[in-house]
Amino acid sequence: MTERENNPESEHEDIPTPEEVHSVFRELIGKEYSEKRKLEDEKGLYILEVEAPGDSEGEMNEYAYMRKGHYPEGGITVTEIHVTFYVNGVPVSGTSAARYVDGEWKIL
Repeated sequence: MTERENNPESEHEDIPTPEEVHSVFRELIGKEYSEKRKLEDEKGLYILEVEAPGDSEGEMNEYAYMRKGHYPEGGITVTEIHVTFYVNGVPVSGTSAARYVDGEWKIL
């Protein structure tokens, strides 16, 4: 039994590790990407942003992980990865790409 199962009243929060987040990035992106920004607090990773070239010339995609919570950079009610699509440096669209639910990643 895990500690949470032994004590259901414990305030355990599932937080993805950096390795888990990178694994989801690799699944979503399917090619090389570069890390742009990484921020951590006492609980661990709360922001990780990466970028990868798009499928056509002038396209760039930015993938941004944010852990549920409120931070100096902003807040979010669910832990998820959002993708923003850029053409010639201008954002043209974006969407939620994956969400962390009950300790597991769901690709959207």
